[in-house]
Amino acid sequence: LISIKARNAIVLSPHPSAIKCICQAATLLGRAALIAGAPEGLINCMQHTTVEGTRELMHHHSVGVILATGGTGLVRAAYGSGKPAYGVGPGNVPAFIERTADVRKAVADIIAGKTFDYGTICSSEQAIVAEESVRERALEECRGQGAYFLSPEEMEKVGRLVIQPGTHTPNTKIVGRPATTIAEMAGIKAPPATRVLIARLEPGQVGREFPLSAEKLSPILAFYAVPNLAEGIALCRRLLEFGGLGHTCSIHSRNRAAILEFGEAMPAFRVVVNSSSVHGSIGYSTNL
Repeated sequence: LISIKARNAIVLSPHPSAIKCICQAATLLGRAALIAGAPEGLINCMQHTTVEGTRELMHHHSVGVILATGGTGLVRAAYGSGKPAYGVGPGNVPAFIERTADVRKAVADIIAGKTFDYGTICSSEQAIVAEESVRERALEECRGQGAYFLSPEEMEKVGRLVIQPGTHTPNTKIVGRPATTIAEMAGIKAPPATRVLIARLEPGQVGREFPLSAEKLSPILAFYAVPNLAEGIALCRRLLEFGGLGHTCSIHSRNRAAILEFGEAMPAFRVVVNSSSVHGSIGYSTNL
């Protein structure tokens, strides 16, 4: 849509593990565009992707602008191509549940965002940060809406699975997989109806030594409790600074002053209010 609004054609270079579904999506969009009167060949998709092929595409004389979403290496390659480029880095999105929030709706929104495309969207929620006054209600709602809370031993197992050994990047084998599949891969028995896996962490547990505090690209959430708004703001800032600086965060609240204070303090381009972070950031629930 970004390309077509600017009256340009687009060529997609899919991730190798998602070629079939991306090419299928491009085909469907191409058909819709033709029906709407667009010229043929407006939307294109590479059928076989390699690093070399993507690099050649970036340097092709007909390419005017590059939109790069993916790992740091891909974004750097786009910026180093000599063409104008828009790069999208990782998002370690915190979702803050403030004490005046409609807790049931807040949890429903967060889980809806986290399970959309099984957590592969970079603006999907990565951590719930709840004020202690609503912590128990939030935990109860999570359990009632399909969350499975990991024991300390299970957290260790999932933590070792989430991040690739010797790196700080998500294990590609779990990216976009259902929560039940990830649990099985980690040797955990989760109920068949499980929608998300949740790890309860302490506010100080943010950083590389705590892999479940990072962006996980899968239906896995961290859960933190904080005493008040100020501590919630501080923790959400730490989460963003760890792996999502400048990206996205969300707040669930019915207190306008708290919402404004939170938003002004966040080092994020998008602050989504009372909505799934995913659906709010792409405009589905906010009309942006």
